This record gives sequence, structure tokens and C-alpha cells, in this order.
Amino acid sequence: MGNEETWKGEGAMVENNIVLPAAQTLADEHFVYVENGVIMTDSRSIADKFGKRHADVLRSIKNLECSPEFILRNFAPSEYIDRSGRKLPTYKVTRDGFTFLVTGFTGKEAARFKEDYIGAFNRMEQQLQMEYKQPENPLLLQTVKQLEERIQEVTEQMENTVTLKTSEQRIIQQAIGRRVIVLTKNEKERPELFRQLYRALYVKFEVNSYRDILKKDFEQALKFIALWKPVPATERKSASSN
Repeated sequence: MGNEETWKGEGAMVENNIVLPAAQTLADEHFVYVENGVIMTDSRSIADKFGKRHADVLRSIKNLECSPEFILRNFAPSEYIDRSGRKLPTYKVTRDGFTFLVTGFTGKEAARFKEDYIGAFNRMEQQLQMEYKQPENPLLLQTVKQLEERIQEVTEQMENTVTLKTSEQRIIQQAIGRRVIVLTKNEKERPELFRQLYRALYVKFEVNSYRDILKKDFEQALKFIALWKPVPATERKSASSN
């Protein structure tokens, strides 16, 4: 991991002898920065950003179910000195490593991470454009283009991984309860309608639980519940007999 060429991996976008000025601009962010031409963050910053214990983030990195090659390219062991003067372990993490790691996080901080993460890269892109206004510079153009592509890629990845917050899960439950009550007068019928509606919701959004519904599908799920109608008993009997 000490080999600089090995550590660069897919994150390297700038030649060794160029240090992007955006590193200084983002230094006070303690989140996304540039080191030796590699855009990255570190495990302590991730722990702070997501309100987690650093020890838990280190454990999550060690338990990642990815290939050794991916670990080698995207997670570099390092050390820092705490207030008492002790040397403690940390990891330097590339953008790809960060994305892989955080997709396993849950909670409201994880749901908000996309905004903070992309915001930091937007600021980096703006700094690049402001300080290097040289359209003829192919290296700069390539760097900006790769940043834009990566931002779009991360956006798409997170839209397909971030699930509902606890408050949104409760709203889904309440919407289901209201719909079942509207559709029934006899309380004895309600357990079957609850079962049908939950099953229809899971099939519609290809999940095993309402908790697994993606955040991007929240409004669509509410609309689906509001318009859902039960399968008539005669059709259920016919389907079961077949």
C-alpha cells in the first residue's frame, strides 16, 4: 500500500507533478480533498460526517465483502496522532471506496450524504474552472469532465441504494392503514386486505419489506397505496384453484 502507483488506482486523474489548488480550498471541509492527484477522503472524516464511532467505520472497512484488489486500490492504511499523543489507525479512502462503503450505511445521515458529497465535488469543479481557465489545456478539460461524470454516477448509485427514513416508513404504514379502513366496513376483512396490500406493494417495488423501498420511490409508493384495490374474493378462489 505504500506504493504510490498502486494506491492511485482508478482515482488518479492528474499527473504526479500537478497538485490541484482545490485541495487548499477544500482543506477546511475535512471531507473531500486531493492528495498526490487523487481525490479522496478518510475514515475519520466519514465517521464524523455520519455520526458514527471511528472504530465502527474501521470495522466496516475491514468487513467489506469486496475483492482484495478493490481494497488495495481504494483503502490505504494510515495513522493519526490523537490529543494524548497516541498513534492510532485510520484509512485514506478514494471516491470509489467511499461510495462502496457508505452504501451500506443506514439512517438519516446516510440518506443525506449524497447532497454533501456531491456538493463538495461541485465546489472542487468550480475551483478548477476559476483557477485554470485554459480551454486549450487538455488535462484540465479531462479532469473536469471526469468529475462531472463521477458526480452523475454517484447520484445514480445512491438513488438506487438509499432507502426510506424511519419517518417515511411510518407514513407508508399509516397510508396502508387508512386505505384498508376506507375499503372495508367489516373489521374481520381487514387482516386479509392488509396482507394483500403489503404483498402488492412488495411485488410492485420488488422488495421484501416496506422498509426496503427506495427513497426515490416514496411518492410513487404513496400513490400506489392510495389507488390500490383488493382482488375480489371470486378471483382469489379461481386463482387458488388453478
